[in-house]
Amino acid sequence: MAARTRGSGPDVVLFHGGMGCWRHWTRNIEPLAERFTVHALDHPSYGASASVPRETTGKEYLDLVHRLFLEMLPGDAPLRFAGFSFGGAIAANLARRLGARVTHLCLVSPAGFPPRTFGERPTRSYREAGDDEQLFREICRHNLLVNMLSDPASVTEEAVDIQAYGVRHARFNSRKVSGGGTLLDDLARLDGRVRLLWGVGDDSSFRPADLLIGEIGRVVGDLDLHRIPAAGHWSAYENAGEVNRLMLEFFTS
Repeated sequence: MAARTRGSGPDVVLFHGGMGCWRHWTRNIEPLAERFTVHALDHPSYGASASVPRETTGKEYLDLVHRLFLEMLPGDAPLRFAGFSFGGAIAANLARRLGARVTHLCLVSPAGFPPRTFGERPTRSYREAGDDEQLFREICRHNLLVNMLSDPASVTEEAVDIQAYGVRHARFNSRKVSGGGTLLDDLARLDGRVRLLWGVGDDSSFRPADLLIGEIGRVVGDLDLHRIPAAGHWSAYENAGEVNRLMLEFFTS
């Protein structure tokens, strides 16, 4: 499991979203690294990490992440986690397994809710592009606005580059974990503190914010919730300043 490590101090581990890599945190690593040792992971079968068999189940995938994580960061030193979307489900599951060692868990629009059917996502298939690089980037832009970002001005060339790289290096179906239904049970059994960040613009027929936030609130209790203004699903990129402020405040408390 590849990781990009920066800074010094207590350990902070960042878990990226689906069809992503460590670069989902590209605007957050350096601010956090001023106070912490930051480990931005590429999950198995993403980015520069080794591949897993395509038939790997969601449970098997989470078991593998747990084993690889213990190889990467053995011992009992305290850990702070931040997980985005697919990575939120992974981070919560790993935090439950590691118990009191994970002192802080910051979730950014996490996945991992019980499987069910909401509205359709009007995304386009990347296969539509074939070998046409310009069309592929056009589809990346379209899907970023549907699923990740709230403002067309946020769809920078950098954002498209990150999306394009992530799509081309994704070799596992993240829906096996994102729709695996582990999140709420894991959160109900945590020892450490939890903070939830959710973009104001991250609310749609396929991701109903009030319903999902309410489900988290019912298992966490006294939920430390912050709605991120001027941001959609990928709030750590779209409003990095506010997300960085809230993560630093949380991790240093």
